[in-house]
Amino acid sequence: MPAAWLSQVALPWVLASVMLVMGLSLTGADFGRTRRHPRRVLLGTGLQMLALPLLAWALVLLLPLPPLAAAGLLLVALVPGGATSNMFSYLVQGDLALSVTLTAIAAVLAPFTLPLIMGWNLELLGLTTGGLSLPYWQTVSQLLTVTLLPVMAGMLVRRTLPARWLEVALPWVKVFTAAAMISVVVALFASHASRLPALFSLETLAVLMLCLLSMLLGHGMARRLKLPPDSVRAITVEVGVQNAGVAMMVAFVVLKQPAIGLVPLLYGLLMNVPAFLWMFACLWRDRHPSATVARRP
Repeated sequence: MPAAWLSQVALPWVLASVMLVMGLSLTGADFGRTRRHPRRVLLGTGLQMLALPLLAWALVLLLPLPPLAAAGLLLVALVPGGATSNMFSYLVQGDLALSVTLTAIAAVLAPFTLPLIMGWNLELLGLTTGGLSLPYWQTVSQLLTVTLLPVMAGMLVRRTLPARWLEVALPWVKVFTAAAMISVVVALFASHASRLPALFSLETLAVLMLCLLSMLLGHGMARRLKLPPDSVRAITVEVGVQNAGVAMMVAFVVLKQPAIGLVPLLYGLLMNVPAFLWMFACLWRDRHPSATVARRP
């Protein structure tokens, strides 16, 4: 019962509260940036919505993952970014406005694209023959309830509350919701510990490769287009750090398949390894700019 309560009740509510806080941090101007920097936004969105799912499929074809684990990995690649990617963009001194804009666009698109593409993925994996299916409109409504609607509610609240109240309350609310999300993930991890893959397993390798390769993809494409350094960092993080909470909610609540949710749960923990390594590399580069310049041909 505790595990069911965590996945069916606590996770959706905490996820909605995190998205609500993200909405409190957004303004209409954040979406207006798409007009001033369309190339950066199109690149980040294209990599998130198109390249990342294809990368996940390449890993599924490369690694002999069990079908349910493969479904979990593909599901991770379809979820939008979230507060975690915005946090890492801030920590690496990336373009936070771009990061927030990409997260917001993904939050708008994902409720409609995720159930459609994930339905195709389940068919390609042969899981639908066993009765496993993802009802499109039911999934859309549930994703809207825990992602887009809370974001819109947060933006509405931001417009109605005095700015000085937000300045005082928002940092505390962010800390509270982040702590709540971490607590739910840790509790889910503990409740499913006996069923999680071993530390040295194909699932662990797949999760780390998805995060690392997607960060390298975002970084390489942004550098190739000669974007400003802070935009390169933001796109690297946005493409590489996914919102595992949404993937877990789809697996546990919509599909009611804990076996599919184990890979997103593993991703939610292990994605921090490449992300923190990237953060330390950025901080080192900022402190030793001469060493970076000296290595250039």
